[in-house]
Amino acid sequence: MKRLSVPIALALWLGVASTSPAEPLRLTATTTLLSSLLKDIGGERVQVNVLIPPASCPGHFDLRPSDVAAISRSGVLFAHQFERFVEHVGEVAGKQVRVYRIAVPGNWLVPGTYVQAAEKVAAILSQIDPTGRAIYQRNLKQLRLRAIRLNAELQTRLKQAGAPNVPVVGSEMLDPLLRWMGLKVVATYGRAEDLTPAEWQRVTASARRAGARLVIDNLQSGANTGAELAHELGAQHVTLSNFPGGFENTSGWEGCLRENVRRVIEAVKAQKRAK
Repeated sequence: MKRLSVPIALALWLGVASTSPAEPLRLTATTTLLSSLLKDIGGERVQVNVLIPPASCPGHFDLRPSDVAAISRSGVLFAHQFERFVEHVGEVAGKQVRVYRIAVPGNWLVPGTYVQAAEKVAAILSQIDPTGRAIYQRNLKQLRLRAIRLNAELQTRLKQAGAPNVPVVGSEMLDPLLRWMGLKVVATYGRAEDLTPAEWQRVTASARRAGARLVIDNLQSGANTGAELAHELGAQHVTLSNFPGGFENTSGWEGCLRENVRRVIEAVKAQKRAK
């Protein structure tokens, strides 16, 4: 059998072993949470531009000319289900833009929910870039294992801190996340500008009856919406973020979830010391 020269053999091996396209796929994501997901699954094969600042509310964001240009350049937009501007993207950025809405209900910071969204993203990326399918599936498998380990670790920490069944009032945008933490959600509320006096009275009454010990705001909905209620109840006021980057050193999904858990644990401990 004729042996290949070293240069030729090396070139063939490199062609088989290469895992990155000549240029990464240029994608646009509405939020930092979607960006984190695309990077977790896409790795080096993707380059992601994010439209919405992490501390802003995605449901109230309006496109800027620079955003329209970024969407047009990438030609691919990934979105959740709640961004109002997405339905008009074709009108402003061009009909050729492909829009993918990831329809997964719940709070994506919850590990199991994040994995469900990742499965949809992996399938879409495999359609856009069939040659990278094996890589996307490998990254998805690794993410599943990572999510299982993270879920177990954080649940243990929350239990050790005594968080399960602590009565809390929180932003409705955080409800699934707070329940995943084991907290007893006795009432939820919306954005400050949407709260009527009657609604706020209902929330306050529910909080008092249940002896709520924490009032938990969502950064993107208003970081101090529940501060006055917490003061009235003698409860701890906590602000969490639904999106990576809302707080320092939380650039990805895992960092954001860890910081939120840390904040809740510290608040539970503070409330116990105050009793």
